[in-house]
Amino acid sequence: MRAVWRAARFAVRRRRMQTSIIALVLLLSTATVVLALGLLATVDGPYDRAFAQQRGAHLTVTYDPAKATPAQVAATASRPGVTAAGGPHPAQVMNVAEPDRPGPGVLPPGPVTITARAAGAGDTVDRVALKSGRWATAPGEIVLGGSYTRLPFDPVGRQVTFDDGRAFTIVGVGRSITQSAQAWVAPGQLTAPDGLQMLYRLADPAAPAGTITAGLPVTASQNHLASRDKATEDGKVSIPFLVAFGIAGLIVSVLIIGNVVSGAVVSGYRHIGVLKALGFTPAQVTGVYLVMVAVPGVLGGLAGIALGNALAGGVISATNESLDLPAASGVSIGVDVLALAGVLAIVVLTALVPAVRAGRIPAAVAISAGSVSRRGRALRVQRALARTRLPRPVSLGLGLPFARPGRTALTISAIAFGVAAVTFATGLNRTLTSYFADAELTETVHVIVPLEPGRTVSLAGRPGTAKVAVSRFEQVHVPGFDRAVHVKGYQGDVTDRHGHRLVHGRWLAGPGEAVVGDPFLKAGGKKIGDTMTLSKGGKKVTLRIVGTALVDGGDSVLTDWASLTALRDDTAAAPGGPGRMNISFMEVTLTPGTSPEDYAAALNAEGVQGAHSAAEGAEIGMVIIIGLISLLTLGLATVAGLGVFNTVILNTRDRARDFGVLKSLGATPRQVLTVVLASMAALGLVGGLIGVPLGIAAYRVVMPAMTETGDLVLPYGFTEIFPWPLLALAVLAGVAIALLGALIPAGRAARIRTAAVLHSE
Repeated sequence: MRAVWRAARFAVRRRRMQTSIIALVLLLSTATVVLALGLLATVDGPYDRAFAQQRGAHLTVTYDPAKATPAQVAATASRPGVTAAGGPHPAQVMNVAEPDRPGPGVLPPGPVTITARAAGAGDTVDRVALKSGRWATAPGEIVLGGSYTRLPFDPVGRQVTFDDGRAFTIVGVGRSITQSAQAWVAPGQLTAPDGLQMLYRLADPAAPAGTITAGLPVTASQNHLASRDKATEDGKVSIPFLVAFGIAGLIVSVLIIGNVVSGAVVSGYRHIGVLKALGFTPAQVTGVYLVMVAVPGVLGGLAGIALGNALAGGVISATNESLDLPAASGVSIGVDVLALAGVLAIVVLTALVPAVRAGRIPAAVAISAGSVSRRGRALRVQRALARTRLPRPVSLGLGLPFARPGRTALTISAIAFGVAAVTFATGLNRTLTSYFADAELTETVHVIVPLEPGRTVSLAGRPGTAKVAVSRFEQVHVPGFDRAVHVKGYQGDVTDRHGHRLVHGRWLAGPGEAVVGDPFLKAGGKKIGDTMTLSKGGKKVTLRIVGTALVDGGDSVLTDWASLTALRDDTAAAPGGPGRMNISFMEVTLTPGTSPEDYAAALNAEGVQGAHSAAEGAEIGMVIIIGLISLLTLGLATVAGLGVFNTVILNTRDRARDFGVLKSLGATPRQVLTVVLASMAALGLVGGLIGVPLGIAAYRVVMPAMTETGDLVLPYGFTEIFPWPLLALAVLAGVAIALLGALIPAGRAARIRTAAVLHSE
């Protein structure tokens, strides 16, 4: 065994370039696998762990206090299937008052669902984890939860005023994994409770609510699966493409490792013969080549684990922070061990075939192998190419791959997977970018200008202005939703879509109609044609759903200006006039060539405070997903380039004598460089032609899976994103990968000294 180790160690030192390639390939492959497995393992993990630690409620039910007593509601805790219960907690929807002075208040105006709970009341079910401050124990104190945990400042110590004139001091910010309320106060602080909230943990978390609430008046109920899906849906979008990239990374690694070890065997015939002449058995020779791969494999794998953990940790932290989930501990040790063991096992199995082949080579055959290049098929192809009108260096290069058909096939396969990754990623990127651009109107709305009371802003005729739309937001309560629903209306022509892309149904035709996001229909159990009631501050309006569109937030509502105004105390049609502040904005579309940043900066300099580029509010989910796609694509393309790099090194070593002969016959270094690059460009072109259909096929499989797991609905045309010019560029990407991978070793081949390679002639 010691002899095997010493021989393998010598081979590692002697073949530093191939050793480095193996280490780099394993580093990138292991990092890709760790990143993919780590993110897959944490899609649901943080939520599930937090749900168990905080004893989240499987079912949240609100009862009508006018038709059921607290004792009747509390009695449901003993019904079959209930393992633990909390409540009843008085609940009330209160409206945050609009500030009397210009500028935003601590909380945006709109409805807030508040429950009254004593300190420690959630120990059995739905423990509220305090992010800052303390629990509300005295009159006039309130703890914020829900989306308020992501405010850009610490609100503790500030006051929030409601429409009834009452003011509460914020004493804490807490997280409810169940999202049972948006805020909590001490018992006795709700003057007009409109609900009695019960929180249940069930033996069967998916059990229907009717088995527990039978006979009692229910105003709203929600299973925890709805909150779980919302908290994890962004992560689930990434599952299909992570799986695809992980598989592709392993396949490319197998191809390159097989190519490296096969090349080492072919170029090391004489070394094998020497080992056998010294008494090495076939098993020991096989062991030498396996150890030669295992050493850089382990080093590259360990470095890949470190890199994968760093990348996955950053992505997980950003995702959890954006979704208001507890901080995750990163990739588990089990994932690291599984990834390293799996990748090394694949590497050893891949190297086993050429290593066994090395062990079976007879000593006499191996030790007599000279430096004469193999001809046969390559010579016949060269003669055929010589009869063409191609420049001689190009024809020589095009015939070079036929000398080693096995090596050529592995190289083409690696390039094909690299091109497939580029094509696949380009398709995903174009579709997701278009989806988020339409949902957030980034292609239509370039600058947003908040409107303040008492100030008139006119942008008509301003240089760079193409269109100005006045919009207003309200936060309202909709039965069946445990959080405020955002409603948006536009002033002016109700039939103007203002850049919104319709998915199903039709657009608004008049007052009393609404267009919603498809997730809204799913969350609210609605369909096109149904009606819904929006309420705020005692005022109600009924709207009929006439269509669905891509909207920011997914569960937002678009309606006409008149319907939105009916929910307000002030009925003035124009925003920004005297009276109470409107949550109103100017959405500005700019002329081509106008910079949104410069336009907004000019407005701010003129005293129009708050004007900003619409791109500043980029969706964090989009940034993370597209960043992951770009990162993994770059990794796969790099690995494919390393495969080409290795092939050119092996070809250069095999053909060193031929290059020496060419130079002795008058070939210039540039011509030798052309020979090598032409051979790789041909392989890149073939790999590109194979890889483009593979990438499109992967896109056709993965994109529907992403929309299904992420609850996305794509309008027609979003998946038809492969025009012929783009496909041509994707094919050329194969040529680019091949040429970039071949450039350095091709330069070395061009600098070969004739005397050095022909010294034995």
